[in-house]
Amino acid sequence: MVGEYQEEQSVSAYNGELDSETYLRLADVLIQAIPNDRKLMQAGKVMLYLASEAKKAASQNQTPPRVQTKAIHVDLGGNPNREPSAWLSPIWKEIEVRYYPEIEARLIELARQAGLGFYPVLEKDDGKPAFYRLAAKEIPASEEVSATNEEVVPAGTIIYKRDLTLKLSLLGKLIFEDGLRWTASKRWGFLTWQLFFFLVAAILVLLAWFVLWHRTTPLTGQDIVLLALAIGFPVGAYKHFSGVFRLFDNRIMLASEWFLSWKELGATVEINRSKDLDGPSTIHVHRYSAECPVCGWMVKLDNGEPDFPGRIVGRCEENPREHVFSFDRSSKQGQRLV
Repeated sequence: MVGEYQEEQSVSAYNGELDSETYLRLADVLIQAIPNDRKLMQAGKVMLYLASEAKKAASQNQTPPRVQTKAIHVDLGGNPNREPSAWLSPIWKEIEVRYYPEIEARLIELARQAGLGFYPVLEKDDGKPAFYRLAAKEIPASEEVSATNEEVVPAGTIIYKRDLTLKLSLLGKLIFEDGLRWTASKRWGFLTWQLFFFLVAAILVLLAWFVLWHRTTPLTGQDIVLLALAIGFPVGAYKHFSGVFRLFDNRIMLASEWFLSWKELGATVEINRSKDLDGPSTIHVHRYSAECPVCGWMVKLDNGEPDFPGRIVGRCEENPREHVFSFDRSSKQGQRLV
C-alpha cells in the first residue's frame, strides 16, 4: 500500500512551482486538517513540523524546504538512542499508510473552501540522506462534483468518512475482507452454527446445575467453577444472540474485537442490500469517523448506552459524554445529541 501511495503521489503531484502565498495557505490547510489527538502523536508532529517549515519559508517568499532526516530528528527530540533514519522510517510509514490517507478527504475539502486548485501532500525524496517536504497536488475534478452535494448539508451536521486504514484480524480477513455474500448456503450454515452454540451452552448450564443441585457436601473449588459456568454461559449466550438479532434488525452493529486487529476500535458490521432484489446482501466491516466541530478531536462510533439505548452514536474522543452525535448509516451524516 505504501508503494501504491507513493506511485500515485509521484504521478499526480504538481511538478511546477507555486507562489509563496499559495504554499502558505497550503500549510495552513494541513495544520487545520490534522485532528487535535493526532497532533500529540509522533506522526502528527512530523506532519506539523513540515507544515511549519513550509510556512516559515513562505513568509520569506521561498518554496518549502527539503528537510533532512537528521534535522527532523533533532528538532522534534527524537530518540537519542536510535539513528535518525531508524527513528523516522516507521513514523513516515505510518503517515503514508494511515495518518495522511485518514485526512486526505478533509484536506481536499478545506483547500477547495480556501479557493485553491491544489491541496497539500507530503513528499519524501529517497537518498542518503533522505529529504522531506510539503508539496502540492491538484484537486481531482470528481472531488469538485462531490463537494457541490455537500454544500447543501444543514448547518451543524457532521459528515462521517469511511476509514480506509482499518485493519482486520486473521478471522476478520477470512470472513469479511472482500465482504461476506449472504447467500442461501451461508444463511443455513450460520443458523446451524447458532443452533449448535445454543445447544452447547444449554447442555453445559444444565450439567452444571444438575451437579450443584445434587451436591450434599460443602462447596469446593470445582463447585465454584461450575457455578461460574452456570451463570456465565447464559450471560454470554444472551449477549451473543442479542448482538446477532440487533444486526439483522438494525442492519448494523458494532464489530466484535475478534474481527479487528490489536488496538482497532469503533468499527461496525453492516448489511448492505443488493440493488438486485434477487441478489444476496453483503456483510461488511467498516469504520467511520468525523471531526468534532466543537473541539476538533476525532468522533468515532460507539454504543449509545446509557443515554441513547439501542443506538450507535458518534462520540468525541476528548469529550465522549458531552460531544455526542447521531449516525445515519445511509447518508453518513450526524447531528449533535443532547
